[in-house]
Amino acid sequence: MGKRPFIIDCDTGTDDAIAIAAALYCNEVEIKAITSVNGNVKHEFTSRNNLDLIEYLGFDIPVARGAELPIRYNGYHEDASDTHGVSGLGTIKLPRASRSSFDRRMAPELIYEAALEEKGELELLVIGPMTNIAICLLEHPDLVKLVKHIWFMGGAVIGGNVTTTAEFNIWVDPDAAHIVMQSGIPLTMVGLDVTTAVAMKEEHSLELRACGTKAALLCADLLDYMFIRRDAGGEDAIMHDAMALASAVYPQCLECHDYFVDVECSGEYTRGHTMADLGGRMGRKPNVSVAMKVDGPAFCRWLTDAIMRSKDNENKKCS
Repeated sequence: MGKRPFIIDCDTGTDDAIAIAAALYCNEVEIKAITSVNGNVKHEFTSRNNLDLIEYLGFDIPVARGAELPIRYNGYHEDASDTHGVSGLGTIKLPRASRSSFDRRMAPELIYEAALEEKGELELLVIGPMTNIAICLLEHPDLVKLVKHIWFMGGAVIGGNVTTTAEFNIWVDPDAAHIVMQSGIPLTMVGLDVTTAVAMKEEHSLELRACGTKAALLCADLLDYMFIRRDAGGEDAIMHDAMALASAVYPQCLECHDYFVDVECSGEYTRGHTMADLGGRMGRKPNVSVAMKVDGPAFCRWLTDAIMRSKDNENKKCS
């Protein structure tokens, strides 16, 4: 059985980079392309981070630019540079990629062409705002039948991290999230209900550093940045985006339930809220598989092992 074809659509910050590294060395998936979107930091940084990261880790796959603004831009956008650093990668500066140009296609076009090529087998790992996917759906309604599954980090059944009701990725572009969630494409949602329940520890950084590969050392550096951030009162070393990847390739670490989910696109207090009909009171057919519980130790072990698999990759290059 061949590897599953994936595209990663992301706003590459610290934990996005770790998720991408883990995905590149997963035995289960083949990353066909990386596409960028505005989110954690400005799009000029998220796109550049992808280009530099892919070359730094020794891969040659398409890297495309995507949406720089939400579908309905209100003139105001709060990024997460206080969490991820101005450039998105904390204090880490990757070598500038030798290839200076991105793929000729913008993200929605690349995603659609890849979906056609894969004949219904393409899966999307969406770990930033959903703008690119929504634009692709608006331009190509037949995408619904061409994408096998979307695994996304976003939302929360209870609470938020930007407002009391909204999680960041959904809050940035709730209109896009609404379009995607009501599209009919099979969806798995990995939100704050599970991601904030687990944090990587210093022992994981030490293990990665001992592995010694480029990928492992980079991820150890990113984790160490997160520990400094945590100790200064910021967010812990939470692997929001890698957990979305785990939902696709290591589902046994998560417990998911099917609910009808929609997104509140307006409202002074509720914009960006992911409404999950837990009790089935609305009588609507479930459209999203929602992660509700996580086995933290199992997830951390899986993620560390996935990144350390880069050693096998480097050994192959040397042989």
